[in-house]
Amino acid sequence: MRKHIKTILKLCITAALLGFVLWFNDLTLVFESFTDIPLVVWIAVFVLQAACVIVSALRLSIFMRDFKFRTLLYVRVVSNAYGFVLPGQLAVEGFRAYLLGREEKEYSKPGAAIIVDKIVGILALLVLGVAGLLLSRNIGWEYAVVFSAVGIVLVMFLFSLSFSFFRDSINKLLGFLARKTGKLGKVFDFLIQVMEYWQFYIKNKRSLVLNFIYGVVYQLLCISISVLFTYGVGAGIHVADWLWIHAVISIALILPITIGGMGIREAGLVGLLGFIGIASEQALAVSFGLMTLLLVQAIVGFGIEFGVTLLRTKKEDNSL
Repeated sequence: MRKHIKTILKLCITAALLGFVLWFNDLTLVFESFTDIPLVVWIAVFVLQAACVIVSALRLSIFMRDFKFRTLLYVRVVSNAYGFVLPGQLAVEGFRAYLLGREEKEYSKPGAAIIVDKIVGILALLVLGVAGLLLSRNIGWEYAVVFSAVGIVLVMFLFSLSFSFFRDSINKLLGFLARKTGKLGKVFDFLIQVMEYWQFYIKNKRSLVLNFIYGVVYQLLCISISVLFTYGVGAGIHVADWLWIHAVISIALILPITIGGMGIREAGLVGLLGFIGIASEQALAVSFGLMTLLLVQAIVGFGIEFGVTLLRTKKEDNSL
């Protein structure tokens, strides 16, 4: 019952944000800007989106070396598809861990890999955001201090398990809770296993650096898509501004308060692009372009998932 209430609440927030944005904009102008996006831009953004998926799978392969690359690619494509309906990026990351671990029924190792990959990815995002704030002519550099502070906190959190005192204290606490909570003890045992793998991943500094580099490449590809859509609707914007705007929107999308990030993305783009002088109708057209890209990605992902499920069912039937 509580789960249904949360879902209904998220649907209401999504509808309220979308309704607010759409109500105060001329939808005719939005549609005209959207349809003015050249075909060459659409071709380019779909190519870039495919590159994003490949780089994203490469990032995960650094930690999940036991998996074939095509499996990681499949996980990324399918989880991205579910990202269109799941509430926030955290839910998407959890679903990725489930997909990676469902064959062996072992979720702690992929779960730890997903966590480390996500933290390093956010750090890459923040670094580009700081660069954008320092280079932008439309916003004060002092906001770069905020981004830097968040980045420092994330680095401390990522490497917190490297300190024996902190690690041992957390392990003792989780062990105590596992013994005292009955059936819920399995949850705390799982967290202990996640921490062990987490510690293993952060020991390999070369892998972390490589994952960070891939993270920067991934974010630059995503930003390139946004830049192309912006110019496609006839709006001029300095690339430096997209660096920090993309960082703010991406971090906001982590929050599990709407379905598939809808509403947050639209309201955020209208507000932030409007702050640097882009008309709200053009900003909303850019948002619709990004949503269309995600929708196509979802259709492809669900299609692949359906095909794989059908093949598995046929194999199981033939083996009987």
